Amino acid sequence: MKRVFSFTLPALLLAIVGLAGCIPESQARTFTENVDFAVITPPLSTQAEEGKVEVAEIFWYGCPHCYTLEPTMEKYVANKPDNVTFSRVPAMLDASWSFHGKLYYVGQMLDADGSKGIHTKIFEALHKQRRRIANDDQLRRFFTGNGFKADEINNALKSMELKAQLDYAKEITFKSSLDSVPTLIVNGKYLTSPSMVSGNDKLLEVVNYLTGLESK
Repeated sequence: MKRVFSFTLPALLLAIVGLAGCIPESQARTFTENVDFAVITPPLSTQAEEGKVEVAEIFWYGCPHCYTLEPTMEKYVANKPDNVTFSRVPAMLDASWSFHGKLYYVGQMLDADGSKGIHTKIFEALHKQRRRIANDDQLRRFFTGNGFKADEINNALKSMELKAQLDYAKEITFKSSLDSVPTLIVNGKYLTSPSMVSGNDKLLEVVNYLTGLESK
């Protein structure tokens, strides 16, 4: 006697899903070159360790869009894949932007472990307090006001490390041909931004998609 199997439509759909498995939305969705991201040719140098994928945020302290993007980037850093390294690179498009690059790297040298939250405090000083930090004297006053000694600040300002980091930021700025910030660069090969994808949440989806391509 033949056994007859009967499937209702919902049961059949469940069976198909079970065979196919569950695909995370970030992996199932694809994005389009020259719409959601651009390819950088030739690729830029990165500072990531071998086997790691670098995500670099190109920013300017004076940019309100960079300031409002910060919570999104903090969320990303807290949840990024283990094989991804995150860095920030200050854009060096003119003299005032370049000075803010110095401000960023001095801050990173003084607050290397991030325990004093200097990066966030600089943004808040400029955007919330409307403070002006546009020369070395104002830079020194800002950092001494945040608990750093004058000798520490002056040593950072005179260091070869600062010069090397500023040179790297200039290279990334000009070789990437970017004309606005914030911009994210994935592994030196792909460029995307909130303005390209029309939103911060989608930005992270695109970044995850691109880092996925580089992880294969």
